[in-house]
Amino acid sequence: MSILEKIRTKSGLLVGIIALALVIFVLESALDSGNRFFSSKKTMVGEVLGKEISIQEFEAKVEKAVENEKARSGKPTIDENMMDNIRNQVWNEVIMDRILKVQYQDLGIAVSKDELFDMVQGKNPHPSVKQAFTNPQTGVFDPNQVIQFLKNMDKDETGATKERWINFEQAVKQEKIANKFYTMIKKGIYITKAEVKRANIAQNKTFKFTYASQKYFSVPDSIFKVDESELKKYYGENKNKYNQDYDSRSIEFVSFDVNPSDEDRNAAMQDILKLGNEFALATNDSEFVNINSDSKFQEKYFSKAELSKNIDTLYSSSIGKIVGPYLEGNTYKVAKLSKIKMVPDSVKARHILVKAINGDMLKARAKADSLKKLIKAGAKFDELARVNSEDPGSGAKGGDLGYFKEGMMVKPFNDACFNGNVGDMPIVESQFGIHLIEVMAKGKESKKILVSFLDRQIDASSKTFGLIFQQASEFAGKNTTEELFNKSIEEKKLAKIPAQNFRNTDKNIGGLENSRQVVKWAFEAKKGDVSKVFELNNKYVIAVLTEEKDKGILPLEAVKKQVEFEVIKEKKAEKFINELNAKLSASNSIQDFAAKANLTVDSAKNVTFASPYLSSGRELSLAGELFGLKKGFNKKALKGENAVYVVDIYEVQEAAELKDPKTLTEQIANQIKQRVDYEVFEALKQNASIEDNRATFY
Repeated sequence: MSILEKIRTKSGLLVGIIALALVIFVLESALDSGNRFFSSKKTMVGEVLGKEISIQEFEAKVEKAVENEKARSGKPTIDENMMDNIRNQVWNEVIMDRILKVQYQDLGIAVSKDELFDMVQGKNPHPSVKQAFTNPQTGVFDPNQVIQFLKNMDKDETGATKERWINFEQAVKQEKIANKFYTMIKKGIYITKAEVKRANIAQNKTFKFTYASQKYFSVPDSIFKVDESELKKYYGENKNKYNQDYDSRSIEFVSFDVNPSDEDRNAAMQDILKLGNEFALATNDSEFVNINSDSKFQEKYFSKAELSKNIDTLYSSSIGKIVGPYLEGNTYKVAKLSKIKMVPDSVKARHILVKAINGDMLKARAKADSLKKLIKAGAKFDELARVNSEDPGSGAKGGDLGYFKEGMMVKPFNDACFNGNVGDMPIVESQFGIHLIEVMAKGKESKKILVSFLDRQIDASSKTFGLIFQQASEFAGKNTTEELFNKSIEEKKLAKIPAQNFRNTDKNIGGLENSRQVVKWAFEAKKGDVSKVFELNNKYVIAVLTEEKDKGILPLEAVKKQVEFEVIKEKKAEKFINELNAKLSASNSIQDFAAKANLTVDSAKNVTFASPYLSSGRELSLAGELFGLKKGFNKKALKGENAVYVVDIYEVQEAAELKDPKTLTEQIANQIKQRVDYEVFEALKQNASIEDNRATFY
């Protein structure tokens, strides 16, 4: 019994221990597995209509888009700017796909197998299919080529051809569904007789008048006092004007630029002097340049006219002649005459381009070799080019490129043409594929010289970087609040630079290149925070966060300057209207009034509600007022967007009644239809509850 009693008395503690162990186990499992409750945000790049977009899913789509871009451009790598563009494009595609799919499903929009067959192999082929399988000799689409392609598709053991075709079919299918969706909306557009009548009046009822105007900028804002209640009143009545559909931040920053010191310049000069002496004795100029110069060797022959004044004496010198060092921009250079040759001013050539499928240059070269053998055996170059060349521009002309100057073609192609002899048929490789070339003729030859350049950029040394970093660090360390930051800038007479309303996905702000780290800091900081020192290329930057604007209707505090501007404009309008109305009562004409008010008289012709433009700018509200005014001198000052106006209407041309309203009806409908694709999606997007977390990952 004593043992049972002990178990009973200790059971509470035991249960507690077990419960704690279970909690720890659950926590560890959750943290390890990355489940939704604890860490889904870490793997979620976004959310649309309550459905998450994982980083894995997003990256897979980005990777596929990157491969497509490489294939399209023929470039093996993608730079950072293009990478950003691809990510943005994929993001927009994912959002569009998720939002529109719901609409398609709700409406039952789909593409049948018969429809897809018709677009690919049938009587109504998709434009891309039609273009790809049109006979280049006849210009006629050949559906048999499509069938043959599909039969041979599985011969590609890698499966890449089949995968691309499936992706293409999917794209065609989605495009067709989208067209059905938007066509359905466009077909539902109906223009009423009342709308046509209003549009006719807006477009064709014209006013001719003279006017005097008191422009708002004629009086300084500083003479008008605005209190908080006036700001709140205007803001409350016009909140929707300040709606923002994205989060944004604004900063002000000071930049400590790192520029080379006199010591750095002298060091660069001494270095280039030493290397210049060695360069004069070098026997392999290209190798010496590639090993010792800041810029790689470029094999380019110059005419006398192409040489800069610094080195034009080389044209009449002997091989091995050295010129320099001389300063060009921020670089010291030494130039050496390496070779002299006679070069044609232009070359005439034709070619057959064979593109590499899946990067298989060997296969493409083998085809080019076969074509060359056929030509040597008597086949005509131009006929083979029309059938086989994948350069559509020259292929249709039998491969003929006409005459071209040096440098107009890619380098391998250029060199083969300008260095070869008439009649040569070299095979060269470029980023476009394999070229079988025939050099047909050469222009007049002239002397050109190969100049090798050895250069040394004048860069700031690590010592200079250290000194500037020390200055920036001292500034950041002493000025940890916005008040101190601004006071120090004023005392030291530094330039304070604003960067306003940037988003959390922006890469560059305020003219700062590669400033992604500053953007990330701004979205993690609080208003008034001063940043650490950021190193951005050749400058050190310290920023203060001046504004936080979250999406939605912005609070008054965030738009106070804009609201104050509008309130002051309202006060100016009220003041001008009262003053001008007082003078109007004693005026007999617009000229008489303008003289009393010290204003000039201008004229406006053919002003309509649809085109409400005066010399001062767009004046829609004034154009609306004209419809309620009588012809003649109107003794009432009118508030406009840019000024307060007094008008004298001397001619009103009424809109003629439409005998056949069909043309205008179609015009209005077409204008609306042109906006459907964009505006419908934007409306759906605004109601889709989109969460964008890309800034966490990129």
